[in-house]
Amino acid sequence: MGKIIAIRKNDANVAEGIFRNLMKETEDILNSRALKNNWRTTTKSLTSSSIEKEAVDAIKNACCKVKEFDADEVNLISGHKFPDIVAEKYYGVEVKSTTSDHWKSTGSSIVESTRVETVESIYVLFGKLGGRCVEFKCRPYSDVMYDIAVTHSPRYLIDMELSKGNTIFDKIKCDYDSFRKDPNSIKKVKNYYKRQARKGQMPWWIDENEENPLTLPVNIRLWNTLGMDEREMLLAMFFILFPEVVNGEYGNAVLWMVSAKGVVNPSFRDPFSAGGKVNPSTWEPMDGGVPQVWKKLFEHKSVIKDLLGDSSIYPYMREYNPALLKSKNMYKSWVHQIGGILKEQTVRGIKYRIEDVLLNN
Repeated sequence: MGKIIAIRKNDANVAEGIFRNLMKETEDILNSRALKNNWRTTTKSLTSSSIEKEAVDAIKNACCKVKEFDADEVNLISGHKFPDIVAEKYYGVEVKSTTSDHWKSTGSSIVESTRVETVESIYVLFGKLGGRCVEFKCRPYSDVMYDIAVTHSPRYLIDMELSKGNTIFDKIKCDYDSFRKDPNSIKKVKNYYKRQARKGQMPWWIDENEENPLTLPVNIRLWNTLGMDEREMLLAMFFILFPEVVNGEYGNAVLWMVSAKGVVNPSFRDPFSAGGKVNPSTWEPMDGGVPQVWKKLFEHKSVIKDLLGDSSIYPYMREYNPALLKSKNMYKSWVHQIGGILKEQTVRGIKYRIEDVLLNN
């Protein structure tokens, strides 16, 4: 065991500085080897596995100069663990590379479920394999994560040339250690991107711990392939979550249907408006009647009442129509929301209010 453990017990900041020196020495060793051996992207030996082994060897060699670290305590972790290399129990190195001529790549999952528990400080050792010659850089892990992308789970995006103050942690106003230990980290990130989203945008990925009434299917489906029951249920959910659809504002509902339910409808407005005007007394087609959406609301009011009493929809309501959850009578509050959008209509001299249609019939 190296001296670094004793130093760390007395002063963690001093130990961190020594770890920084170790990584700087490692970076210099690898860049020297790349020039000396004329490493190129086309060299078959430059695989992810071989770079990890080169990294371990370089770190061990760096221990000759940074003697507080013991070379025998530098180990490549087998299997799918994070980070790739552990030195002296508390220090880790995540090895990344790209065959392009830039310093960016996709990093590890933000959840860090495979993190080696003892590791407290991590550096990224990055190999840029494109360009005139292979180059390496080493920087603290938290200093180079500039954004988050989603593959099968949210993952960091790495930029080894990222300037100070521009990390994803700066953006969400939370330091890296606090963020990684937060059990609601995915929800925190999702909320951040929701706040940043412009009109016509919506985060498509769902919180892994979020209670979902239905999971997202593997395949994207077309609306006309759904069964009638599922269509009717989705229409009722649109009315609850996105009341603005009754006024022809479909954008948020369209994004939600794709992102949460995996359903695409090329003619989204048809379920709400197809069929023209109707008689509000008989719901039969009628010139000069009320919009077709009045009939749709009337036909779905029983389903809507049932849904409002089903807690499985509440996670969606918290996100898209939270005002309803604050009401003692959610159905009545929802009706008032609709009434604020659909104005009173006069048909053959008789005045009709959508509130009366939904509350009194």
